[in-house]
Amino acid sequence: MRNRVEVHPGNIQAALDRASAGDSFCLSGARYPDPLTLSGRSGSPSRPVILHGHDAVIGPQISFSEYRRTANELSKRQEDNGAFPGLYYLADNAALIVRDCQWIILEDLRFEGCWPTAIYFDNCQNVIVRNVRIRGGTFAICATGDNTRHLLVERCSWIQDTSGKGEADVASIIVSELSDPAPPPAQSVLWNKTLWTQVHGAARDGFPVQVDTDARAFDGDFFRAWKIAGYVVIRQNIIVDAFNAIHFFNDAPADRVQDYCKNVLIEGNWFVRIRDNAVEPENHAWNWTIRHNKFLDCYIPFSFEMASSGHFYVYGNLGWGINKPGPDGEDHANGQLFKFPDNREIYGPHYVFNNTWFIKASVAKKKRFAGFHHFNNAIAFREPGGISAIDPPNVFGSQWLLPDDPLESAESVLKSEEKRFTKRWMDLQITFEGDRMEHPNFPDAYRLAGYPIGSTAAGGQLTFADHAPGEPRSLRLVDPPLATSYDVVLADGRSITPVRSDTVIGAWQGDDLISLNTCSFESLWPGEEFESISAGSGLTLV
Repeated sequence: MRNRVEVHPGNIQAALDRASAGDSFCLSGARYPDPLTLSGRSGSPSRPVILHGHDAVIGPQISFSEYRRTANELSKRQEDNGAFPGLYYLADNAALIVRDCQWIILEDLRFEGCWPTAIYFDNCQNVIVRNVRIRGGTFAICATGDNTRHLLVERCSWIQDTSGKGEADVASIIVSELSDPAPPPAQSVLWNKTLWTQVHGAARDGFPVQVDTDARAFDGDFFRAWKIAGYVVIRQNIIVDAFNAIHFFNDAPADRVQDYCKNVLIEGNWFVRIRDNAVEPENHAWNWTIRHNKFLDCYIPFSFEMASSGHFYVYGNLGWGINKPGPDGEDHANGQLFKFPDNREIYGPHYVFNNTWFIKASVAKKKRFAGFHHFNNAIAFREPGGISAIDPPNVFGSQWLLPDDPLESAESVLKSEEKRFTKRWMDLQITFEGDRMEHPNFPDAYRLAGYPIGSTAAGGQLTFADHAPGEPRSLRLVDPPLATSYDVVLADGRSITPVRSDTVIGAWQGDDLISLNTCSFESLWPGEEFESISAGSGLTLV
């Protein structure tokens, strides 16, 4: 039985301090400017502790312009102390802290102007964050703690920079599953008026903090995790006008890195105007599935600069590149699909297959990534109006023509890969097979330059049902070629194939996006009983 508890700003903290299994806290339609804490409380799968109240506004409602200088000053203090400038060390300064809790649901809540953080989880297990609306803030949701695991974040929306047309985009995606890619009617702060280095530059690179003009408050993420156990599902969320979206760190000791940041599912999300990285596992990560997401104007959809990783499955995603970010003189504007490290350890394969991109950006313009298998993807290099790209960026970087001398030292090879993707595919277990790319150099010129692209990869024009940017179904291919058969090895050692006799290249397979079960823990978490529990407010949109 659920115990419905009506709370208001004057009694909510005392009520949370007494929370027990089955309590459902309904926040009255009021402002809750003071930080809230839920600590040491436990529900159960059938009787979780629930916080809800869609008419309530949690947070101090501080605007970016009000917080901007403070964030710059705090970042400068970090830099002066020898650390990388940013607000990361203050992420626990949150509007809602949930600590040492289990079986918790946060649902139908609104957070406004929470700088730096809206929601912060510390050492929590079995948590659902559903239908939560967050506006502003450096971080929307943070998670830390070695034992933090089993988190579900679904149907939430975050607009970090509210100066643009983010609200219109969120509404359009919710109602029609499409986003208008036109630039904001007024120039937005993060996308149009701010240099990348004003958010994330550092003195070591020649960009020290400028207290009067920087925008360090934006240097955050929709979901930021520090060395958590994993078992995380992030699905059907809308992230708009943000610097980063999903960002995991794993700095555990070498003998324990595989205990963290494992078993992650990222599916069905919209990433719109992301100035840096949309999906970024750092350091070490294991067994991730990234599928059915939509990337619209993302500088780098996938930043895979990991020291070690294994068993990644990236498929059925759609992406458009329409508007370049930044003011005049922006060096961080062209982007690429994948950002890779200098070197890494491989603990399993990484599959990127049956995705569709309508872009004007490199696939991988530098460095290397072992165990990378790229197949059956459809990539159209196009201008915003839909015509073939004029002077398209090179698929493998600006210095793709330079030869790779097998007698070169390891240091020289890595130096040469600063401006091109590696050519040492056999040694590193890299394959590109069955892809169709609209690029004048693909595949023949790249093969002649030393890239061993597979025999079933091809160039040539792709024909789309439409080229309406932001409309997922417009990226269905007309008469697409059949896909190349390829086995996919799962983390448990089983092999499956995503290719049937009628499978075609690209994300769309008829009226559906390609789908297969690469994420076995999905059937166990959160569990039918727990997932079906709702606050019952009737609110389904954010």
